[in-house]
Amino acid sequence: MEETSGIHVRRTQFLAGHVFFEALAGPAAAGWQVLSRLGAAFLKKRREDRLREELRGMSDHFLKDIGLTRSQIEQMFR
Repeated sequence: MEETSGIHVRRTQFLAGHVFFEALAGPAAAGWQVLSRLGAAFLKKRREDRLREELRGMSDHFLKDIGLTRSQIEQMFR
């Protein structure tokens, strides 16, 4: 009888842990999605900043060759 009681206690503890984990899983997944979007936005901004700096470093002649004027550089990123 004692053995059955011990199994019952372990099963109850397991189920309580499972319920706790499931309760955390939803908010954790939502938090991960938010962090993922923020990370993607951060990487996009960094790429745009690098491209903007690269374009600013080009000569007016080279910009003209690729069909841009210096004043159009900022407009590309709006």
